[in-house]
Amino acid sequence: MYTIENYKLLPERFSSQYADVHRFLTTFADSGINEHFHWGRFDWMLTSPYLDREKISRMALFKDENGKIAGLALFDTSYDDRWYLLHAVSDQELFRKMVGYVIDVDGNETIIHTNEWDKPLCDFLESNGFAGHHSESVLELPLIGQRLNDTLPNGFKMVYEPDEYKWRQVIWRGFDNDGEPEAPDKETEKAQRRLYDNAYIKVFAEKDGIYAAHCGVWYDGGDTAYIEPLATIPEHRKKGLGRAVVYAAANIAAERGAKRAIVLSEQEFYFHIGMTVSSGVKRWTLA
Repeated sequence: MYTIENYKLLPERFSSQYADVHRFLTTFADSGINEHFHWGRFDWMLTSPYLDREKISRMALFKDENGKIAGLALFDTSYDDRWYLLHAVSDQELFRKMVGYVIDVDGNETIIHTNEWDKPLCDFLESNGFAGHHSESVLELPLIGQRLNDTLPNGFKMVYEPDEYKWRQVIWRGFDNDGEPEAPDKETEKAQRRLYDNAYIKVFAEKDGIYAAHCGVWYDGGDTAYIEPLATIPEHRKKGLGRAVVYAAANIAAERGAKRAIVLSEQEFYFHIGMTVSSGVKRWTLA
């Protein structure tokens, strides 16, 4: 028997339930069939100014008879992307509960993402009227037995303790937005205090007082560090800055014990810096 508990936004995004979700993700999504939803992805989502706050309470925790999380139904920032189903046990009753829940919420518009290696859940979805297609890949960079060359071009320097405004600016412009970034509202600002936690590794390439590139890496033990985000402002692209800041942040994670770094992407850039496919993600819709 599994019970359903919705994620409560109030009094804040990192609610009292967050610790349980974080514990589940660090235990069951460090590698394997849940690796596409690393805990860093969850934290990054909760700090985003673009989080679909009105729908966050639709996220669900599926608990076993001992009150422990056996599965999660999450979305990532925008609810348009819909559901990521993660599970600690491959149990048909749990699958029925999870899939039934998201269908009750979304009806025929249900969209579900799973790891392509998750055969039990993929088979369950296929046998219950869903059709799946490849959506994206989890890429990995090995960190054991090497130090990555994080040398910057002449004139640039690494910064590890950021200026808040310059930080917002490199993210804003690095994702091709024009003008100046808006200051976050009070609720978002409170959530973004999480970004100053030691588990979020921050590296910036600076020149002439401007942050030209930034990479964030989430690592708090285990084998896997999670890359999110990576941004380079337009006028400083194609100079090797992206590779340097990724390598610098990954080196710090490696020094702390990480054996690999992952990212969800199929951009050629990541293949060029030595990343390879660890697993894939399938997007399922009702046929």
